[in-house]
Amino acid sequence: MPVPTNLPENIRTVLNACPPLRNQRGSRELVYQYSIGSLSALNDEEAEWTIRELAARGIGVISMWQTGANQDAGIAEALRIGRIQKKLGFTVACDANALLYSFYDKTAATAHVDEAGQPFFDESFSGPKMGCPFALEHRMPVILGRVAAYVEAYHHAGIPIGIVTADWEIDGPHEWNEAWRSSRQCARCRENLPNIDDFAAFQARMRQMRSRLQRECYADPILARNPDALVTNYAVYPNDGWRYWYDYFEHPQPELPHKRDQNDLHRPWYNDFFETHFTLAMPVVYTWYRIYDAYPEFTNPDYRWFYNMLLVGTNAGKSTPSGIPIATFVHWHTTAPPADSPAVPQMSAEAYTELLWHLLLRGHDIFYSWTPMDELAEEIALVQRVYDGSLLYNNWLLNGTPICFDVPRQQGPVISGVRVGNQVLLRRTDFGEVREPVTITVDGRRLVVPVSPGRMQILDLE
Repeated sequence: MPVPTNLPENIRTVLNACPPLRNQRGSRELVYQYSIGSLSALNDEEAEWTIRELAARGIGVISMWQTGANQDAGIAEALRIGRIQKKLGFTVACDANALLYSFYDKTAATAHVDEAGQPFFDESFSGPKMGCPFALEHRMPVILGRVAAYVEAYHHAGIPIGIVTADWEIDGPHEWNEAWRSSRQCARCRENLPNIDDFAAFQARMRQMRSRLQRECYADPILARNPDALVTNYAVYPNDGWRYWYDYFEHPQPELPHKRDQNDLHRPWYNDFFETHFTLAMPVVYTWYRIYDAYPEFTNPDYRWFYNMLLVGTNAGKSTPSGIPIATFVHWHTTAPPADSPAVPQMSAEAYTELLWHLLLRGHDIFYSWTPMDELAEEIALVQRVYDGSLLYNNWLLNGTPICFDVPRQQGPVISGVRVGNQVLLRRTDFGEVREPVTITVDGRRLVVPVSPGRMQILDLE
């Protein structure tokens, strides 16, 4: 059929920016781009055409679950898209973000309470009012009811849910910004946290409580009806005990525990992934504005970005057990620059695509792309180019074992690879002056890695 005349402009942009895949996708999951948006303006024939055309380019469609007055219409539309995806053999991919907000409903019932019995909120999180983590019990049935309505609708329609994601971040129990100070001023928090003056204990309790909300109101009801589903939330993934990045609503706090890396302050990170019952890890590998100035010792501007982003990606890759896929949020344009802030050199497109290759070779499985509309064409084209090229190596990426998780603290050669038998598929990216073969050790055996800019190499272990 011809291109629908009422095709949303964002979808038209993606179709124009990405040519059809050159390589066979096999069992690899599609790339998911949040700016695809709704297909509700299209009839069934047009929606099916759109889903096919996007998939031919390696890109999937996400059904965005709705709540409130839009819930019934949201369920009907989600089921319509799910039926088409099931018919075509694609994953039924959904996003539950709108359903999870807000545990803190801005009423006094979820506020902190000071010693005089007066309610107050923590307003240090860029807008939302954060309340008392011990005042959320009555909100759990509300959130659970929203999720259950969708889960049961899919179940009764015979549509298996494949992937459910969310971006639930500024809500519920938290430890950053002024959260610890607010809890120490809250009579209810002090009553429930006898060791509240110990930050590590406070962080652990907040993450445990946060995990319970995600587990009982979100993951468990989905998995009860869809035991094979991949369920996750933005920035929840197995880790090595440290967090190497700051979200846009967070700020460095030198007074809290940290370890310094040049000008960056890495924070202790509670390993809450398994307490959520999530079945999909979701790290966030973005070009956050503050990264560039955090690493002034690197003279190569690209390595300032690459180093931190590879730290974050490697943390997830090395910490996530085999059998749990990793779906990674990625973004290229400088992310969340403060208003009226001085410009910093943007990471080059070449360095960004090299980073995507290294993530794949360090155990990452699925790319999720978020971007403002004015960046959409460039962002999705870069991700799709790497994805299409990686399809040539499906056997390696699906069955191989990562060989290394080193993140060089000096700019120079960066090597990542996967091993199958006595061979290694790898990529070497150079940031320093070294332009000669590098010898590494893989499972006790030597591997000499020659310079090969922008190319994959398949080498035999000695």
